[in-house]
Amino acid sequence: MEPQATLYDSSHSDLLTRFASLHIACVTHDYTIATFVPPLSDLKIHTWWQDRANEVKSGSRDILFVMAPDKSRDVTGVVMLRKPEAETGPFRGMVEKLLVSPDWRRKGVGRALTKGLEDVARERGKTLLMLDTETGSLAENFYTGLGYVK
Repeated sequence: MEPQATLYDSSHSDLLTRFASLHIACVTHDYTIATFVPPLSDLKIHTWWQDRANEVKSGSRDILFVMAPDKSRDVTGVVMLRKPEAETGPFRGMVEKLLVSPDWRRKGVGRALTKGLEDVARERGKTLLMLDTETGSLAENFYTGLGYVK
């Protein structure tokens, strides 16, 4: 069964704690610099995710996530599309925080999230997606493998 990305809305607010836990897992497992560095504060990261959810409400951001196929309610991955409101680039979208649980890597979660994000971006008129990642990282190789260019 292929993972399916779901678009976050306010009915999913109970998942924010799971997004924060996933974020922490990725930072501690990979030493990823993903906005925060150890030692990590659960409260600070949860507040950060609440702020992102508020941006979804305001329309400046979309969040997509993938749930585990079992009944555990585990979030296996998350990604965000930031929608800058610049008059000079209304066609641009920013890919942010593609985070996949270490236990769910190489199982199609990242690919499902990216495809879902690209579909949502097209619906929103964002025809140029931009991102940044660490040179030489697994993430850089992942995006290159999907056709993203430097």
